[in-house]
Amino acid sequence: MKISKVTLYAHDLEGLENFYCVKLGFQRLERSSTSLAIKIGESILAFEKALPNEQKQYHFAFNIPSNTFKEAKEWIQLHTPLLTDQGQDEVYFESIDAHSLYFYDPEGNVVELIARHSVNPIVQADQFSAQAILSIGEINITTDDLLYIGQQLLSLGIPIRNNAKLDAASLHFMGESNGAAFILLGPPKRDWYFSAKAAVVSRIKIVVNEELLLLVDESGLFHYQKN
Repeated sequence: MKISKVTLYAHDLEGLENFYCVKLGFQRLERSSTSLAIKIGESILAFEKALPNEQKQYHFAFNIPSNTFKEAKEWIQLHTPLLTDQGQDEVYFESIDAHSLYFYDPEGNVVELIARHSVNPIVQADQFSAQAILSIGEINITTDDLLYIGQQLLSLGIPIRNNAKLDAASLHFMGESNGAAFILLGPPKRDWYFSAKAAVVSRIKIVVNEELLLLVDESGLFHYQKN
């Protein structure tokens, strides 16, 4: 599975443009008074203007080459503080052989850099930069109707990692077990790892494999469309 494009909703597009495109050096693809699109390796991260009182909370991860975690950490620390948990600013996930770190963007989104050592490619580079990032590797869908959306995703050919069973109270990694991209399907009020931010049902649009649009609307209802 590939996460081709993610569209999130934001109040401060100018702040996001300055953070991602000026500070971090990602390529800006589009900008208008109500939208911003940024190139994240093989993926696109887009933001649209949120409604004035719209509540939202997103977590997404950027895949980095399997051999560049140390360099990526040094790079991101030049621009923004890392989030910590029990005094640690990175974590190794033994079950998936991956290192991760976390930080906030100006909208309070929980952003992760993840080096999947057994999956992501090795890339030789003298210096890490935004252009070394491979793709969007994770994006959340938070819902009050987890079992329904989970069944819909399964019917669309998006499996649960390690063939886990759907549980209305748990976070699920939807995607191939040996893949590099996952939709994080979970309930609201769950704190994101390395963060005090609680998940809330949020508008979102996700394009998978260039052809499948997954959408949660302003009422929290799930829709999909195949091209």
